[in-house]
Amino acid sequence: MATSSIKVRTQLRQGQLTVRALIRHPMEVGRRLESGERIAPRFITRVVCTLNEEVVLDADWGGGIAKDPYLSFVVDAAQAGDRLGISWVDNQDGRDELSVAI
Repeated sequence: MATSSIKVRTQLRQGQLTVRALIRHPMEVGRRLESGERIAPRFITRVVCTLNEEVVLDADWGGGIAKDPYLSFVVDAAQAGDRLGISWVDNQDGRDELSVAI
C-alpha cells in the first residue's frame, strides 16, 4: 500500500474540530527561478474536505500556493467517531485522498 501525501492531525474540543493538514506536493509554477529553466507546471487545483461525507471545505487553489501546503480550519458540531475525509486534485490529474476517524 502506498503512503498518502496527506498528513492530518485533529483535535476535538467541545464540539469544535480543529483540522491541521500537510499535503506533500511540489507545486511547480512552470519555471525555476534560480536557472530560468522551463518545466511543466504542476499545482493543486482543488481541495475538498468532508465530515461524514458532507462537504465542509471546498477550495480552488492555483500556482500561488507554496510547496507542501499546510491547511488548518475548524468545523463545528463534530463528535468522536465522525469520519473526516480530505482529497486533492492537481492540474496534471494527480490526486490523493485520506479518510480518518475522529
